[in-house]
Amino acid sequence: MDFKDIMSISGLPGLFSLVASKANGIVVKSMEDGKTQFVSSRIHGISSLDNISVYLAGDETISLRNVLAEMKKQETAIPLPDAKSDVSALKAYFKKMVPDYDEEKVHLSDIKKMVKWYHLLKSHDAIPAEESKEESTSDAAPEQQDTPAAE
Repeated sequence: MDFKDIMSISGLPGLFSLVASKANGIVVKSMEDGKTQFVSSRIHGISSLDNISVYLAGDETISLRNVLAEMKKQETAIPLPDAKSDVSALKAYFKKMVPDYDEEKVHLSDIKKMVKWYHLLKSHDAIPAEESKEESTSDAAPEQQDTPAAE
């Protein structure tokens, strides 16, 4: 299951995997109970997890993919709290994962949702790899080209 095929749908709890697209909506399968249903794009907002970002200080963002990858990387060192944990525990945890997140724009409900999503994605072995490897590869190519030209 590709990360881009996992959907968040407004008004519906949980996450869904894309089954098929139609002219006026999509057919999805719930990742929680496995039920398949049609979701109208006229009634619901549909977002691929690949298109979701977290606000950082200074009007910058970090992709949800990178946040989830960081949560996975730090899971043994920093235990993941339950989504129903107290406010201070959730905020402290998220501050360790994304130290420069914008505390005014990222609400407690967003943090709870990301923790829930992490648990659900982990149970389906769908936690994505970090994008920075691709970015660092593209960054490395120009550096290699610049070095010979500088000499």
